[in-house]
Amino acid sequence: MYSRFVIFMMNKIITLLTPILLLIACSDDDTFSISPGSSLTFSTDTLSLDTVFSAVPSPHKQAVVYNHSGDGIRISRVTLENGSRSPFRVNVNGSYVSNSLNDPLEDLELRKGDSLRIFVEATTRNNGDTLPQLVSDNLVFTLDSGKKQKLALTVWSWDATLLRKVTFSKDTTLAEVHGRPILIYDTLTVDSPAVLTIAPATTLYFHSKAGMNIKGTLIVNGEKGREVVFRSNRLDRMVTNLTYDNNPGQWGGIRFASSSYDNRISYADIHAATEPIVCEPQSLPERHKLSIDHSTIHNNVGCGIMSTKCNISMENAQISNASGDCIALYGGTVGINHCTIAQYYPFDANRGMALYFANVIGEEGQTLFPLFLTVDNSIIKGYGDDVVAWSLGEKEEKLNATFRNSIVRTEPGQDYEYMFTDCVIEDPKDTLLNARSYFKLFDTDNFFYDFMPKRLLGSTETVNPAIGKANAETTLPDDRRGESRKNDSNHDAGCFEVTEE
Repeated sequence: MYSRFVIFMMNKIITLLTPILLLIACSDDDTFSISPGSSLTFSTDTLSLDTVFSAVPSPHKQAVVYNHSGDGIRISRVTLENGSRSPFRVNVNGSYVSNSLNDPLEDLELRKGDSLRIFVEATTRNNGDTLPQLVSDNLVFTLDSGKKQKLALTVWSWDATLLRKVTFSKDTTLAEVHGRPILIYDTLTVDSPAVLTIAPATTLYFHSKAGMNIKGTLIVNGEKGREVVFRSNRLDRMVTNLTYDNNPGQWGGIRFASSSYDNRISYADIHAATEPIVCEPQSLPERHKLSIDHSTIHNNVGCGIMSTKCNISMENAQISNASGDCIALYGGTVGINHCTIAQYYPFDANRGMALYFANVIGEEGQTLFPLFLTVDNSIIKGYGDDVVAWSLGEKEEKLNATFRNSIVRTEPGQDYEYMFTDCVIEDPKDTLLNARSYFKLFDTDNFFYDFMPKRLLGSTETVNPAIGKANAETTLPDDRRGESRKNDSNHDAGCFEVTEE
């Protein structure tokens, strides 16, 4: 009896639902208008791909097409106005728009309230000019009503000297010719014993993951006011307040192989890379591996500088904001003078140290790499209460590390006080020493930094401890910018001589 009642009720329900389903099938959502008044709405009038290099595929951008009219709209065809002459490639909701006018995308239905997503990229031709040139086209939507609507597509195309998987086996100089940028599309290799010299005022643009492998020698010959820049080839924005150029990890960095010696980087700006400077162990201990002066290594993924068993020197350099350690040293002979090492990496709270050094390597610390480290007249700061760390082998009682006339944010402890002479050990509880109070510009909203110290700190006008802290006997004649340091004996610690009054 119970089962028959359920069946009867189910039959009633089915009978009642049938006309409702028929009504849905005949709803206005499935009516399509051919009225000229029915129009598509675009999320933007012009889809711009910003600036790209000629002959190199651009990143894609997207726009959305909406139907805000009262009925469905049929799109009879979608075409690129310039046809086969167009540098743009377009995908509409997963369907490719051919560059042939004889093979359009046809018969799309856009119901009331629905949308279509458009993806656009471009590969432009060389334009023969030294300046970027505007290239444009229109994506044309022809509706069933005969009405045509257009979405403008634009891109600035910049001719570049393209270096793809290039190996230099003899001495070579790289320089911009007639202002034409140099684009490295894959790893650039310098064989031993060749020397690659980068001329002043040269900018090297690196495609994603591209980098430099130096087996011979690299000489970066920047000059005051004519720096050499190492950067990504992305010229557009990631989000409104962040350009790709200011986003770390955009290219592959510079690796100095074990066979590489006598490298020099002067007046350079190296930023937004992955592992920007890596020095592999040298087999000839008497040789000099790398010197860096008047340069900035900023905003990178991994360590800013990582050196293993190498002889390197850094003078008037800013090494700042790395996801790993700003500087990581495993053995070797290292001299650091008038440098600013600032660890305020904004993209990961698990950032590394400002400075890490050790005379061992490996998880168990079995391999001893003798270390001789000297730090003079420098500033070492960061978000952490302690931004300097070190490790030493079990048989070693002391590290051969000396800090003199420097500002250091660390907690050395009694066992390691021997390393610090005439230094200011920062108290992390002193709010006058936090980054916003201490440095000239510290804009974490837009990721802009100027690590020149302020002369006076806070409303109390406390004099910055870096002012006049340097030792006159080891002070360098100029600063990071190439500006002369003061003539008196009160020189400032860090890579910048403070100029504000």
